[in-house]
Amino acid sequence: MFKDYLKRLAGKRANRLILIAGILLTCLALYKLLRTAMYVHESVVVTATVTDVRQQPFESTLQALRNGNLALGDSTSYQAIVRYTVPNGLVISRLMTDADDTDYTIGQQVEVITPELDPSQAHILKWKFIWGWECMQLGAGISMLLLWLALRERRPANPTPASKSTKKTGSRKKSAGKKTTSTPRKRTPRKKKQD
Repeated sequence: MFKDYLKRLAGKRANRLILIAGILLTCLALYKLLRTAMYVHESVVVTATVTDVRQQPFESTLQALRNGNLALGDSTSYQAIVRYTVPNGLVISRLMTDADDTDYTIGQQVEVITPELDPSQAHILKWKFIWGWECMQLGAGISMLLLWLALRERRPANPTPASKSTKKTGSRKKSAGKKTTSTPRKRTPRKKKQD
């Protein structure tokens, strides 16, 4: 019943749009997942110490969802200012731009993933900061493709036009009383009359 309602609501054009959007979203998510995998492969994990915490509300529901906070509405984000040492000996103190719903405490030890050559790309080592948004996009793309599969019209395996079947049955009814032959008749030439 719900499927029939969706079919009436979404015509052929809408089905094509769902298919195109699903393909684009899935491809974009796979590309981002590949880039994230390269980022993780080229990065190192270091232990950092929280030196300060910034507390503020999430700017938008999208930002809260993007950072894995499912408690919508009046939610507060915490951004930790951390200090850590990269393998080449450089000490870095920076604000982690990952807005989290975890209340950090000063002196707390957290793991940070950072590229050795570009410490400005560091993130707190949590699954939702590294893989979460891309996995949500991939799930949305796959859901759209599944919706397209559910809504597309199935064609019969052996299509037989209705007009041909009625013509055949009609001709059989008409010729039921007559005897039919399968070979064509040959005409014999007429003989000319002699005067």
